Amino acid sequence: MKTATAREQAFLQSMKETGLRPDPYLIVEGDHTLEGGHRACSELLSGGRKATAVVCSNDLTAMGVMKRSHELGIQIPKDLSVIGFDDIRLAQFTLPPLTTVQMSQSELACLAFNSLITEAERKEPSMKSAEYGLKTSLVLRKSTSIIGSRS
Repeated sequence: MKTATAREQAFLQSMKETGLRPDPYLIVEGDHTLEGGHRACSELLSGGRKATAVVCSNDLTAMGVMKRSHELGIQIPKDLSVIGFDDIRLAQFTLPPLTTVQMSQSELACLAFNSLITEAERKEPSMKSAEYGLKTSLVLRKSTSIIGSRS
């Protein structure tokens, strides 16, 4: 999915900007489902790898990670911080409530609508792809903690 690729690239760019080098073995592809998050968590934590935080490309994936972590006896956020993306309504009701990146649904709808109108009004279809910026904000809940605060 193009949005998943964009989110991954933004994550990698943010890591670079903060002076961190992402370990390619700690980046696991999922499929944006609860089951995909469950599988990705198993893969991520296999082979004795120790992660302190997981950033997921959507909230459903994050919820799958949280479920698998619970099954493995990993406490969130004490042992592992989990962050989602989208801020779906259910995110606030997970245990613990999911920290997530929120995007404005109304702004997204306006961008999509304006894009459709622009394309519909063209005399000839554009062969170029267009990119649109969308503001996001971090919604801090209880699925994350500061590393120094862990026991």
